Amino acid sequence: MATKKTARHHPVVETLSPKADFWTIHVQSKLVELESVKAASDRKWGENRLTTLVSSDVREKFWLQNSRLHQAMESKDRAKFDSSVAGMIRAYAVLDQLATEDDCETASSIPRIEWEMQNGQTMVIVRTVNEAVAIQTQRQDLSNHHIWSMQEMEVFMSDEGVQHLIKAKALVPTAQVTKYKHKHKPGGATGFDDFVDDLTFSDNDTMDYKFNSKQAERFKNGSN
Repeated sequence: MATKKTARHHPVVETLSPKADFWTIHVQSKLVELESVKAASDRKWGENRLTTLVSSDVREKFWLQNSRLHQAMESKDRAKFDSSVAGMIRAYAVLDQLATEDDCETASSIPRIEWEMQNGQTMVIVRTVNEAVAIQTQRQDLSNHHIWSMQEMEVFMSDEGVQHLIKAKALVPTAQVTKYKHKHKPGGATGFDDFVDDLTFSDNDTMDYKFNSKQAERFKNGSN
């Protein structure tokens, strides 16, 4: 029995190993056909958006069909698998027709890249900040904090830490970033980011200093 999660998500198209068996080769080959249909749908309606534009009954039938596909893969039943893939392709055509007949708005005419993240949410990248604002207005199904422009991406890529990644990636063209964690590294001449001796809370602050950067530097070097 397919789980609730797999019932809603397509099987993943994977890169085949040289030692892949016949069943795996057949499955991945057929899934490419389905992925092509899904990609066309996503370009037209938005990433995984089409199912949200139809009635609950139609959406349930679509997910049930996808569940049958997963079950056929698990049982390695070629006849049922081929039939399930064909059924999914027909299902996309039905959903597309229903959304069109209901005059649902297509995703947008703005050039964009949509990507489903691991948490299931959709990230969208457009070219300019103005286009990002337009997308926010047109696509109420998207979360604003996942809409980015290339102008903003350029700012991120100018970060010193990211620049180190870019240089490393240039040495190995096939390398890919799978995880990135920005680490704050204390700097400045003192090693304490050149803090002023203490924080000033108001113009009339008369509190004793709680932090002295010069004294801290002496402790750091083992002297007092």
